[in-house]
Amino acid sequence: MGSASVPAELLILRDAIDSIDAELLQVLARRFAKTKRVGELKASMDLEPFDGAREAEKLERLRALADDLGLNASLVDELFSRIMREAVQNHKQLRESRE
Repeated sequence: MGSASVPAELLILRDAIDSIDAELLQVLARRFAKTKRVGELKASMDLEPFDGAREAEKLERLRALADDLGLNASLVDELFSRIMREAVQNHKQLRESRE
């Protein structure tokens, strides 16, 4: 289906989704800037990159918030688990670079 045959409302909605996606990426970049600082602090204090209790508590809160917002809690869990794994990997790299 070419763009000439796509209803105007659909194009408007797609543009709005594209804008939201860009916002999500900007928020994700801000989050990773903060987690980088956390990793630097952990490395400077010789703390472990991974805090399992913190991650479990955070995921529990996020699943509850997802439920409150009418979102799929499993999707939110999967998404944030992946984001947190990336942050931990970054923390490990920061720690190794200090050794």
